[in-house]
Parts: sequence; C-alpha cells; structure tokens
Amino acid sequence: MGRDEHLRLLASRLGAGVDLHDLDHLTVPDTASARSAEEICRGASSESLANHCFRSYAWGALLGVRDGIAWDAELLYVASMFHDLGLTDSYDRGGCFEQDGAEAAREILAVLGWEPARAETVAEAVYLHMHETTDYDTPEARLLDIGTAADVRGVRTDELDGPARELVLERFPRLGFKEHFVALLEDQARRKPACVVHRYLYEKGAAAQIRAAPFES
Repeated sequence: MGRDEHLRLLASRLGAGVDLHDLDHLTVPDTASARSAEEICRGASSESLANHCFRSYAWGALLGVRDGIAWDAELLYVASMFHDLGLTDSYDRGGCFEQDGAEAAREILAVLGWEPARAETVAEAVYLHMHETTDYDTPEARLLDIGTAADVRGVRTDELDGPARELVLERFPRLGFKEHFVALLEDQARRKPACVVHRYLYEKGAAAQIRAAPFES
C-alpha cells in the first residue's frame, strides 16, 4: 500500500469526523521536493525521530481536516520532515534547535529551487513549532504545531478514533520515542540554556508531559 493509500484509509476510519470530499488534503504530496525532504529527514534522523516527523504530518493533517482548515500539502509535509532537523548531528549548528532547523530548511529549499516566500513559509513553521501559534499564522505553521503536540504530548488524540490512531502507529511505530525525545531535549537544554527548550523542560515540566502522553513509548 502506498503512502497516499495509508492516509486515505486513515481518513475513512474516522467516519463522520472527516469530510470525505477533503481527502485530497490527506494525501502525501508526490513531488520531487517532498521526496527529497523525506530522504533528508531519514538520512539525518534516528528511525524513532523520523517516524515522529511522519506521525506529526498524519496527526496534523487529520486534525486539520476535522477543523476545516485548508492548507498546502507540500508545504506541510516538507515542514513536518524538517521540523526537528536542528536536533540532529548534521544540522545542529549550536543555536536553538528550532532556529537551526529553520535556517537549514531555507538553505535546502533554495538549493531545490524554491521561491524565497514559499521556503520562508516552511522555515517559519519549523521555527514556530517550539513557540506559540495564533490564527494569524499560516495554516501550515498551525497544523505543524497541532501535529507535533499530538505526537509529543497526546494533545487532541482523543478526537481520533481507535482504528485511525492504531493505523498511524502501526505504519510509523514509536520505537521508544518518549525517552529518546526527552534525551534529545535534555541534551539541547544542557548545551543551550538560553533557548526555549530549557524553559520547557525545567519550568513547564515538558519531560513529565511527554512521558504521560497516551502512547506506550
């Protein structure tokens, strides 16, 4: 089964929660840039972290359809693939990881021939997923925020029925994601105490929230 078929099946499992006329929004874009972004994500990331990126896209897309949000599938998919590049050895430049990831996204997309404004939409979404989004931000930034919150802390996953949740988890298993992600964030916070990740961990209790998410690992 191809990637598009997986997400279409997910949508069908949601029944009345999804307008089946909006299924095109759930497909993974079959473009050269999307494929390149996926390859870069897989090449730089552990399998656990890469699967988090795929799940973040799936949760964001499914909840976006539920909320009636229109978005550009390629933009959201590429942003999802790139949003944690700053956590990887290849793209950690010593800055706050969301900023490093945003800068990497701009550079990669420039090489791929993207228009600056379109690349900036991806970079902004990558940066904002560690900050607050509002209704004034792009739909791609809002859905990446929603998708990552769902996968990291379980936010709104109760709005997706059991079969939909299980199919995403079967397709992209978590592979000990909770402890792996906590370790990545703790490393960032130790080396970069001025970054927002430090405040999330030690003022907002992010590690406990991650471990309490309604997933086994």
